[in-house]
Amino acid sequence: MLSYLSVRHLAVVDDLEIDFSSGMTSLTGETGAGKSILVDALGLVLGDRADSNMIRHGHDRAEIEAHFDIQQNPDLQTWLLEQELDDDGQCYLRRTISRDSASRGYINGRSVPLAQLRIISEHSIDIHGQHAHQSLVRSDTQRLLLDTVAGTTPLLKQLSAAYTQWQAIKHDLDEQAKQSAQAAAQLDLLQYQVNELSPLNLTEEHVQSLIRDQQKLAHAAQLMSAAQSSLHQLTEQEQGSAYSIVSQTLSALTELADIEPQFANIIEALNSTVVQIDESASELRHYLDSTDLDPQLLDEVENELAALHQLARKHQVEIEALPSHYTTLCEQLAQLTKRDQQKSLLQSQLIEQKTLCYTLCEKVRKQRCKAAPQLAKEITNTIQQLAIPGGRLEFVITPMPEGHFNETGFDRIQLLVSTNPGQAAGELGKVASGGELARISLAIQVVTAGTRSVPTLVFDEVDVGIGGGIAEIVGQHLRALAKTQQVICITHLPQVASQAHQQIQVAKKQLKDTTFIELIALTETQRVEEIARMLGGVTITETTRSHAQEMLSQTP
Repeated sequence: MLSYLSVRHLAVVDDLEIDFSSGMTSLTGETGAGKSILVDALGLVLGDRADSNMIRHGHDRAEIEAHFDIQQNPDLQTWLLEQELDDDGQCYLRRTISRDSASRGYINGRSVPLAQLRIISEHSIDIHGQHAHQSLVRSDTQRLLLDTVAGTTPLLKQLSAAYTQWQAIKHDLDEQAKQSAQAAAQLDLLQYQVNELSPLNLTEEHVQSLIRDQQKLAHAAQLMSAAQSSLHQLTEQEQGSAYSIVSQTLSALTELADIEPQFANIIEALNSTVVQIDESASELRHYLDSTDLDPQLLDEVENELAALHQLARKHQVEIEALPSHYTTLCEQLAQLTKRDQQKSLLQSQLIEQKTLCYTLCEKVRKQRCKAAPQLAKEITNTIQQLAIPGGRLEFVITPMPEGHFNETGFDRIQLLVSTNPGQAAGELGKVASGGELARISLAIQVVTAGTRSVPTLVFDEVDVGIGGGIAEIVGQHLRALAKTQQVICITHLPQVASQAHQQIQVAKKQLKDTTFIELIALTETQRVEEIARMLGGVTITETTRSHAQEMLSQTP
């Protein structure tokens, strides 16, 4: 619950502090005293948008601080722990607004984004402004009202996630559909190109081998002639072969080696030369024996090369690049084929996800249909107590057009009302007057407040437009709520203020040229005076005081 609020240099507030207790607290004061500025300050420290114009004249910075007792708020304790913002079970918030820099938020002394302050708000407090009834005519507000009581929030979170996933899959399929014609044509072309090239042995080794074979076969006669001539000159001619000349020289020098030792190195070199000539001659003989001069083989090689050259020109690549080009085509074909398979998988996933969404929608509808009659009955009973004796309210749940759904389900929810006996129920915004709408809104807030998990409820003049016995009933309802939740109520009605456990007076003061507000936690005697003021206006009589004393004494 909210235990402390401090406001400095905000609008008409100079410097004030206020301690809150459990139960029901009423804030009262003259019109224009600045009661609602406290609600504005509370909204700011909980992450509402700020404007530097809100800073009090003569100051450069406004500051709001709020303390929450979270001993009975395990959800908030867990969240603070998860965010590493916990501090021995405390929750201290601070917000600063500067003229020359961005506003800043703090949780337990640590600087945080404003979004985290808003999360604190979700876990700790509900603020109902005096114009809250205006949103009640919107279908989204009516649906949210029913869902809050029906307890569909966990299911709706699951549905929202499933719906988002369904939308993502659907988007992927739509994108594929846009590209399907182009992709199909590309798939056909790639399949044709791959089929055209696949019968060929398109490896880099094979293509290089063909090129070498073609060059060798095309010059086969020249190569064999050169080989035969070389063999003849090396060993086979009768006179003057290289082998014969070197052998004769070696023999002559060997005979004189004993006389001239310097011939030893020459003799060794000539011996090596004889061996190399002999080996070279052997390789030439082997080459001549193994070389095939078959013209048919040359024709086959040249025909295959011609076919490859033709395909290379067709695919606009060099013949040497044809193997890598074929590999690229195969990879592109595999990718498109995989994409086609992925489409089938996405279609299956889309069906599964839609089925999941429908299952969750059915569960949400079931809980709504179960909760709607009882909620309508409770609100009806309450509005009949609030000066609409013939009032009747009902929820109408109808399906969306066939096949349609969204993250909130597949229901259209309408809040219909009849304000007079025998009158057919109609749309809230068309049937109820402004005053009736305000009272219906208040009845809804009172009836549904107990279903909310937040520990603090703030009502900012939501009782405008009512009075007399109806105001007393409103006060009784708010006091009843205070048995389980902290209730803070800004009110002009003595019937409501008298029901509070704690009453704080907001007064506007003027000192020289400065206007500011102050807060006074009223004693029992001061409460009598304040309630009397609210009852009697400018002149407070003993009768008025007696009436105020009676109102306070009748509070249970």
